[in-house]
Order: sequence, then C-alpha cells, then structure tokens
Amino acid sequence: MKRTFVLVSALLLTSLLPSSLAAGVAEVKKKGVLVLGTDPTFQPFEFKGTDGTIQGFDIDIAKAVAADLGVKLQIQAVGFGALMPQAVTSGRVDMAMSGITITPERAKVVSFSAPYYRSAQVFIVRAGNPGKFGWPADVKGKTIGVQANTTGQFAAEDSLKPKGATIKVYDDFAAGLADVRAGRIAALIGDAPTVSDLSRRLPGQFAQAGQALVAEDYGAVFKKGSDLAAAADKTLARLKASGEYQKLLDKWIVQK
Repeated sequence: MKRTFVLVSALLLTSLLPSSLAAGVAEVKKKGVLVLGTDPTFQPFEFKGTDGTIQGFDIDIAKAVAADLGVKLQIQAVGFGALMPQAVTSGRVDMAMSGITITPERAKVVSFSAPYYRSAQVFIVRAGNPGKFGWPADVKGKTIGVQANTTGQFAAEDSLKPKGATIKVYDDFAAGLADVRAGRIAALIGDAPTVSDLSRRLPGQFAQAGQALVAEDYGAVFKKGSDLAAAADKTLARLKASGEYQKLLDKWIVQK
C-alpha cells in the first residue's frame, strides 16, 4: 500500500468514525482500563505464549504504563494493517504497541511516545543463504517479501523496487517466513530482533543476509494530541532510571 494512501485513509477514518474509547489520561482513569492494541505475531515484542496469553517486551512496558495510571491493561489483538493507524485514530484502542516505527508521516495523524527501542530493517533468508542474496548488492530479478503497511514495505518500495526487485506483500509475517523456508522468495524484510529470536526458536532455519536496509526507532502510539503519550514517557523514564528497562531487555531481547 502506498504511503499516501495509508495517510489519506487515516485522515478519513479520523473524521468519519466515532471515538468509542477514551483518548486521554482522565478518561482512561475514569474507565479504569487502558486498552492496548497489538499484533501478537512479532516475537519477542508481542506474541501468544503456550497458555494463549499475549506477552512480550512491548506488553510488559504497556503493563507498566497502565500500572502507573492506576488502571488495568486490556489487550486487543489487531492485525498490523488495521492497527496502524486505523485502530488508534478510530478510537478502537487507547494505545498501540507492536514494534511500530516512528516516522514523520505517521506523526501527522497520531502521537508517539519517546523512542523506546532502536532497531533496523534487515533481510531474513534461509540458513546458509543458498540463493546468495545480499544487500546492497544487485537485487534485480529477486523477489523480496514484506509485511503490509510496515516500514519494511515502504523502504523496499523506495530502495529495492527501483533496482528491479519484485516486492511481495504479506498480511501475515509467518506466511512470508514459510515462503523463505520453501525458497519461493529470496528474502523477507523484518526487524533485527526477529532474526535473533528465530535463531533461538528455530535453529538452523533462518539467517540474516547483507547490510541493514534502514535503522529506526519504535514508539508507543496514541490519538493525535493525547496526553497519554506524555504519561507513557514518564513511565519509560522511570523504567530506565530504576533499571527495570534493562531487566526487560535482558528478559526478552538480549540473546542468551
């Protein structure tokens, strides 16, 4: 999907759809619940555990935000294409966290917290890289997978498509991984921590190839102008000052 279409769609939704959920601190406290939207397919940031509960790095941060507000956290699983930004701008959720990259274009329609994680978009290939895929080597004639409405898709359209690559868009990241494993696509663009997590969970199946495509910062997302963004910033500052943020990094992100 083109960036301009995503932005126009978000603006239309903002003006046409009613806000069914609270958008500010006072409303959330009155309601007693902070509703988090997330796509639980991005391990280790958010995923379903063996007991079916959604957990991960982002989830623990969201729990801390809710605790600081004195409310409960309610989690809604939302596909990324619908989550960002529609679920936020329509009022379906109060807050969104799902490895969401802070971009100037997105900041036109939503408010972001301060950056809470530095990542990069990288190329995921089959272990051993049998197709000899690399970047910034020539990608002409190669099929590269991306997840819909992600910065990986945007970067691929900007940097790879002009060089002759074919971009295949997936609603489901797991479907892209399946095509990488089967050799149907040369590589899948994903976030750097995903590669480490795949190496731990599925040893010998996937690897990173070439240089990173683009570096980026993750932020929590709120309705435009919501004071919930400032509340999240306070929580992030507290977590970092107390050492709890590093403990969460060690728990979920740091390769052991």
